[in-house]
Amino acid sequence: MSQQNQKLLKALVSVVATLGKVAATVTGSHRDVRQRVSPKFLPAALRRFTQSLRETLDHGDVTSMGHRGVPSLGRALAALWATPGTNWADVRAAAKAWQELVAALRERWDRLQEEADELRKTCWDATPSWAKHLWLKATFRERGQPGDSLEATPWWLPVTLDRVEGASAGATHNAQVAAATSEEEEATSEAMDEAVVATSRVRVATWRGHWAVVALAPLKRLVDACDKAIEFTWDMQTQLEEIEDTLKWPEQMSPNILEALVADVAEFERLWEGSARLATHHLLPTLWDIHNLLLSPYAGPGGPGGPGGPGSRAVAKRCQKAIKDIPRLLRGQ
Repeated sequence: MSQQNQKLLKALVSVVATLGKVAATVTGSHRDVRQRVSPKFLPAALRRFTQSLRETLDHGDVTSMGHRGVPSLGRALAALWATPGTNWADVRAAAKAWQELVAALRERWDRLQEEADELRKTCWDATPSWAKHLWLKATFRERGQPGDSLEATPWWLPVTLDRVEGASAGATHNAQVAAATSEEEEATSEAMDEAVVATSRVRVATWRGHWAVVALAPLKRLVDACDKAIEFTWDMQTQLEEIEDTLKWPEQMSPNILEALVADVAEFERLWEGSARLATHHLLPTLWDIHNLLLSPYAGPGGPGGPGGPGSRAVAKRCQKAIKDIPRLLRGQ
């Protein structure tokens, strides 16, 4: 069994597992604080990304046996000797159809990576300048280069939460000063109302910055995971190109070359079928779990969200089981 095929399928699992960690991050409860002013785009955007990933992974209706106008490459090759009237042009046509199908899949993965990167950029834009400074400082200190994980910097969350409390305290103090210096009761009431609004805005803006920056590191890992998953389509495209090159010269098809061609076609079909089984048996059900997790955000320590919540643990266990099952799926079992 090809170790390369196992590696390629593990990369697909990694995308789903990383998405689960992103969902856990934005649905968790931090420091038992009740305020939940996450940027509204986060859960909704992640649900849209989850749906896009489902559509990209779900190609089970096109099997190596052929479907939707895509003929079976293995059957076309076997028919050369078993079916009168079949010729090399039929095999080349089957190879071309598969090349077009895989190219379309590659485009979907490219768009998926772009979608993840746009979400990361949006979170970066929503991050206050002071938080960006701390984030870059933390990543340089922990990893030596910007953009890496903040998991090794446990001081990060207290810093952002203290920023919320400090900003709110400052706004409240301003409200008291404004009220104390007002000479008329109506002016005092108006000053207090304005101060309450200002306090609320400070809290909301700071919390939004907090949630955006908390999502940055896992979103960057999601972009990286999508990049590695694209290798799955690169590998299949390379295999098909080699098959097509061999099919260009049928008159030079020696027994050894023909045997290698049959083996190459079988390897390509094993990878395709393995990925379809992996998606059907493991990844698509896991994506439903992630979707449901994103529908009930901020559930607190006892709820489904958060890195330690039952929903997050279920996603992690499903992904671990999927990785263990890859050898069996590649064997067609």
